[in-house]
Amino acid sequence: MRLLILTPELWPTYGGVGNYVVQIAKNMPKDVEIEIAVPATLVTPSNEETILNELKAVMASNVKITFLGRSRSTPFKRLAFPWDCREFLKPLASKGEYDIIHSASTQPDFLLSPRKLSMPLVSTVHTTVEGHWQSLRSMRSRYRDLSSSEKLVLLFGPVLSLAERSYYTNSRHYITVSEWAKRTMVREKRVDPDKIRVIYIGVDSNKFSPDRKREAREIYSDLLDVEKPKVLYLSRMATRKGIGLLLRAVPKILEKVDVHFIFAGAGKRPDFNIPKQSYTYLGPVPHDHPPLLYSSSDVFVLPSLYENFPACILEAMASECAVVSTNICGIPEMIRQDENGLMIPPNDADEISRAIVRLVEDDDLRKRIGRRARMDVTQTFSWKRSSETTREFYEEVIGHHRQHRGS
Repeated sequence: MRLLILTPELWPTYGGVGNYVVQIAKNMPKDVEIEIAVPATLVTPSNEETILNELKAVMASNVKITFLGRSRSTPFKRLAFPWDCREFLKPLASKGEYDIIHSASTQPDFLLSPRKLSMPLVSTVHTTVEGHWQSLRSMRSRYRDLSSSEKLVLLFGPVLSLAERSYYTNSRHYITVSEWAKRTMVREKRVDPDKIRVIYIGVDSNKFSPDRKREAREIYSDLLDVEKPKVLYLSRMATRKGIGLLLRAVPKILEKVDVHFIFAGAGKRPDFNIPKQSYTYLGPVPHDHPPLLYSSSDVFVLPSLYENFPACILEAMASECAVVSTNICGIPEMIRQDENGLMIPPNDADEISRAIVRLVEDDDLRKRIGRRARMDVTQTFSWKRSSETTREFYEEVIGHHRQHRGS
């Protein structure tokens, strides 16, 4: 099988989609020839060789990396990648160069018409513009507190949502990472459910493990020397992720228990109305540091207002953190209340406070939830299983495509 993966990010911009592509490619059976097309904006002439060598160390020998377009430093460089994908595939449209094309998110193939390709197209849906826009409208946040991308979605949401609707056609096949997302696509986008396959993402339970604490001491010794329960927030500093709600809950938590908060993630630094001795702000951290932070923490909190199936929750669970998150979207497919985590209603700082205080005060509950979380993750969410199921779906789509073209 010859597979082309289109992805807007990989290395070194190693976000959620980039990690998804790396893990799928690493764990795909070796008889699959894989080419990964990424934006040329990820490299410069001076670092291209270094990045390619790093990727070769991560990837298997059956994986080839291709950079599309040219290096751009404009504010709209991300918008150019769908055009670059279209131009790259235009001369290949009728040649059958690949057996199947997989767009790792809905961005790279936005300008592609599956009907004009001789190869079937699968797209992984992580989130939708319309869902993001609707969630921002429901938030109790000031406009000035939103991130720049959230402001853009809030202002242009109706136009972007209208454009997005043209993307969801039954000439594509889709992978989504939660049952909730599939139901949403069927209901709101009118996608044929037979065109959608739910394939859960995985987690590397060796990389994300409570045993990483010894390594963490080499980098985060000051944190490990804090002799208090540690509560970790590790995500973007974005309103949608619930950072504002968490910060409103912190003073209430500190009134009842003595804990230390750790805040890590990209985005504008929030205003912390917290005593300095009660928190550590790390900002963006290197992509190999999250396992160390999870293993150093007792509780992980993600009070999101809109998600699909956040990988950080699985990573925290694999690290034996007791997780507190909201009962929205695909999160209930990960967490079973009071068994392997705690779920709370969205937009409720008081519930965030109560859940964290409960876990801090009850050592037995916190440790039991953490142990059960790791057990569940290692049994259910593996990248090997995700990749094998993805390959099976490819074969189904290829068979369906050939049958349709032959009829």
